[in-house]
Amino acid sequence: MIKKICSACGSVMIKKPTPGGEKRFCEKCNDFTGYDEAEMDPFCPDCGEKITVQATCCSLGFTCDKCNSMKSSRKLIWKKK
Repeated sequence: MIKKICSACGSVMIKKPTPGGEKRFCEKCNDFTGYDEAEMDPFCPDCGEKITVQATCCSLGFTCDKCNSMKSSRKLIWKKK
Protein backbone atom coordinates (compact mmCIF):
# COMPACT_ATOMS: atom_id res chain seq x y z
CA MET A 1 0.00 0.00 0.00
CA ILE A 2 1.18 3.51 -0.69
CA LYS A 3 1.37 5.59 2.50
CA LYS A 4 2.28 9.20 3.14
CA ILE A 5 5.43 9.43 5.28
CA CYS A 6 6.42 12.52 7.29
CA SER A 7 9.52 14.16 5.80
CA ALA A 8 10.70 15.29 9.26
CA CYS A 9 10.42 12.08 11.34
CA GLY A 10 9.50 9.21 8.99
CA SER A 11 6.23 8.21 10.64
CA VAL A 12 2.97 7.51 8.78
CA MET A 13 0.73 10.56 8.33
CA ILE A 14 -3.02 10.55 9.09
CA LYS A 15 -5.87 12.49 7.51
CA LYS A 16 -7.15 15.34 9.64
CA PRO A 17 -10.15 17.55 8.84
CA THR A 18 -9.49 21.31 8.67
CA PRO A 19 -11.72 24.24 7.69
CA GLY A 20 -10.07 24.15 4.24
CA GLY A 21 -10.61 20.38 3.78
CA GLU A 22 -8.67 17.27 4.81
CA LYS A 23 -4.91 17.59 5.22
CA ARG A 24 -2.16 15.14 6.22
CA PHE A 25 -1.07 15.40 9.86
CA CYS A 26 1.91 13.85 11.67
CA GLU A 27 0.93 12.75 15.19
CA LYS A 28 4.57 12.30 16.23
CA CYS A 29 5.58 15.86 15.18
CA ASN A 30 2.12 17.20 16.14
CA ASP A 31 2.08 19.31 12.96
CA PHE A 32 1.00 19.46 9.32
CA THR A 33 4.46 18.64 7.98
CA GLY A 34 5.52 17.87 4.42
CA TYR A 35 5.43 14.24 3.32
CA ASP A 36 6.72 11.73 0.81
CA GLU A 37 4.89 8.69 -0.55
CA ALA A 38 6.29 5.18 -0.07
CA GLU A 39 5.17 1.61 -0.68
CA MET A 40 4.55 0.05 2.77
CA ASP A 41 3.48 -3.32 4.21
CA PRO A 42 1.34 -3.67 7.38
CA PHE A 43 2.57 -5.75 10.34
CA CYS A 44 0.78 -6.90 13.49
CA PRO A 45 1.39 -4.68 16.55
CA ASP A 46 1.09 -7.72 18.87
CA CYS A 47 3.19 -10.48 17.24
CA GLY A 48 5.07 -8.68 14.44
CA GLU A 49 3.82 -10.93 11.61
CA LYS A 50 2.81 -9.50 8.23
CA ILE A 51 -0.90 -8.65 8.09
CA THR A 52 -3.34 -9.99 5.49
CA VAL A 53 -5.31 -7.17 3.83
CA GLN A 54 -8.89 -8.00 2.88
CA ALA A 55 -10.59 -5.62 0.47
CA THR A 56 -14.38 -5.56 0.65
CA CYS A 57 -16.92 -3.20 -0.82
CA CYS A 58 -15.58 0.29 0.02
CA SER A 59 -13.39 -0.76 2.97
CA LEU A 60 -10.27 -2.65 4.01
CA GLY A 61 -9.95 -5.25 6.76
CA PHE A 62 -6.65 -6.19 8.41
CA THR A 63 -6.24 -9.74 9.76
CA CYS A 64 -3.31 -11.36 11.54
CA ASP A 65 -3.20 -15.06 10.65
CA LYS A 66 -0.87 -15.88 13.59
CA CYS A 67 -3.07 -14.13 16.22
CA ASN A 68 -6.22 -15.17 14.33
CA SER A 69 -7.83 -11.77 14.87
CA MET A 70 -8.74 -8.51 13.18
CA LYS A 71 -6.45 -5.52 13.79
CA SER A 72 -7.22 -1.82 13.86
CA SER A 73 -5.63 0.14 11.01
CA ARG A 74 -4.62 2.83 13.53
CA LYS A 75 -2.50 0.36 15.52
CA LEU A 76 -0.69 -1.37 12.63
CA ILE A 77 3.07 -1.08 12.24
CA TRP A 78 3.96 0.06 8.74
CA LYS A 79 7.35 -0.90 7.23
CA LYS A 80 8.82 0.01 3.86
CA LYS A 81 8.97 -2.79 1.31
